[in-house]
Amino acid sequence: MELPLTPRQSFVKPCSLPFGNTLHYSGCGCPLGWVPGCRACDLVDSFLQQAFLGVRNGLLTPLRKLRVLFCLPHHNITGGMKMLLEQIRLLRQRGHYVIAAMRSDTAPSALPPWTDVGADEDVVCRLSQRMDEACDMSGVDVVVVGIFHQVAEWLAVSPAPVLYWEQGHEFLFGDPVRLQEVHNYRRQDQLFHRALHLPVALAAVSEAVQSILSQEFGRTSLLIHNGIDCQRFRPGQRSQLEPTTVLTASNYQEPPVSSGPLPSVLLVGNPLLPLKGFDVVIATLAMVNQVQPIEVTWVCQSKPTEQEVPGLSTCGLKINLHVSPSQADLPSLYRGHDCLLFCSRYEAWGMPVLEAMASGLAVVTTNCLGVTAFAQPGVNCFMAAPQDVLGLARGVLAVLGQPSVRHKLQAAARQTAELFSPTSVAEQLETVLYSLTVCTPELLQLRQASALDIQASPCSRLTSVLAAQACARTPEQQQLCEQYAAQQALQLEQLRLVHQQQQQQQQQQPLLLPPLVVQQQAGGVPPRLSTASSGDGTAAVPPVTEAGEPHPPTPSQGLWRPLSQNPLQLGLGQLQPPLGAGAKGWVPHAGVQEGRAPSPEQGLSRR
Repeated sequence: MELPLTPRQSFVKPCSLPFGNTLHYSGCGCPLGWVPGCRACDLVDSFLQQAFLGVRNGLLTPLRKLRVLFCLPHHNITGGMKMLLEQIRLLRQRGHYVIAAMRSDTAPSALPPWTDVGADEDVVCRLSQRMDEACDMSGVDVVVVGIFHQVAEWLAVSPAPVLYWEQGHEFLFGDPVRLQEVHNYRRQDQLFHRALHLPVALAAVSEAVQSILSQEFGRTSLLIHNGIDCQRFRPGQRSQLEPTTVLTASNYQEPPVSSGPLPSVLLVGNPLLPLKGFDVVIATLAMVNQVQPIEVTWVCQSKPTEQEVPGLSTCGLKINLHVSPSQADLPSLYRGHDCLLFCSRYEAWGMPVLEAMASGLAVVTTNCLGVTAFAQPGVNCFMAAPQDVLGLARGVLAVLGQPSVRHKLQAAARQTAELFSPTSVAEQLETVLYSLTVCTPELLQLRQASALDIQASPCSRLTSVLAAQACARTPEQQQLCEQYAAQQALQLEQLRLVHQQQQQQQQQQPLLLPPLVVQQQAGGVPPRLSTASSGDGTAAVPPVTEAGEPHPPTPSQGLWRPLSQNPLQLGLGQLQPPLGAGAKGWVPHAGVQEGRAPSPEQGLSRR
């Protein structure tokens, strides 16, 4: 019996992908005949969702800072890389201990040279080393990976939960480049599909990414939005920095001197990436320039050419290029323009749009999925369909030609940017990371049940072969798939029995509650003492003695304090494993000294 190439559930709504209606194809790397709800990764999602609700709703409150390891993928200046570094900065500002790690035989540091972000530990792992050989993993609470290539390796070596923060890789949107054999793109796409079926915790940068992960892979993910520093990116006068170079089209004509200063349009993005749609940008601005002469500024990573951006040499425009400016100069280059034109075909977030909004610019953008997390057409921007040159040109002309419309969009855009402050994003990030620590034992057990998948997936030569054959339909592979499914079902059944035994043992023992001083609110609802509600980013205060002084910490003290006498439990059908921290009396911890990493003894041991 032939199985469908793209197993789906009938209740799943179709997702608006920019290329076709599915990411799957024969040999895409997904396990044969996979069904949502029957995998170890589905249990990971269920545990994490329930833990997240417990932390977010104040049922559990952390009592010490975290020790977090970030595995950085490269040193290139990309939006995704900048956001990973921003997370490191935010966590360290809030007192957490952060380790930065990277694989390289040449880099002297895991942190790129173009950033001023620092880390408490800086680890460079050589290509011939294992990560756990180069990095001291003792006491690490959570490992964060920024690209799918790292998922399997960290699942194999990390004694802590692993979080993959999906920021919208090209493969997630089905970019046709993934099917090319050049640069092993096809094999990388197969590895991407395989990684999303592993028992790794997932977070998404936007609702659009969250939707695609759900519709295409049956995965439930938590949200960690990008943020913007509205003190750095703020309205102001145009920058006086000289452009790196000026591109002048062969048919450019100088406007009359009497026409006064020309309206200014800003472009931001890498011309080497087709997804950025700069061919549409140039066609749009060429149309606008015929009606209203304009000045164009382009902030980019490399100098564009006609080969990369068709129509560039005959667009009739004069473009001031700022090539690879320093990160310190970047905010000033946004200021003082009349409009940002952003024409990506797809984005997981669209950081230049939010940076422009914070800088007080009116925005004309395509509906490229991710921007809808904060961009509202007619409220804080003009929006058109990707590659709709006429619609985009109308939006630009409306902004440039109608000052009242432009000012309205500028004010609304600035208000929108202020909603995504670093403080709000840091609280969101902390809640997700703390949620992972709640269910650490359960996640590690699920990882053991998928040991065969994990061992087959690291960067070995066998990985590509297995991924290429995963969705094939030969009888031999069908038989192997059935054997694997039976083995997986047996492992999951054994895991359920372990959970049931643990639950029975805990029900027979009295619930141990720490000596808390908690004032009950009306209706018996405990007050929220979580980091999100404290306002200043600090953890909740430790319990105190009758004299009002904190109890001294002991090595056995843990990470969590339950705020309810009822143990928080997970409901997964007949399987109801207790949620780690709230199930069996965790003794509180009074915190660690400022600037020092928590020791393993102060960590996640359960009594």
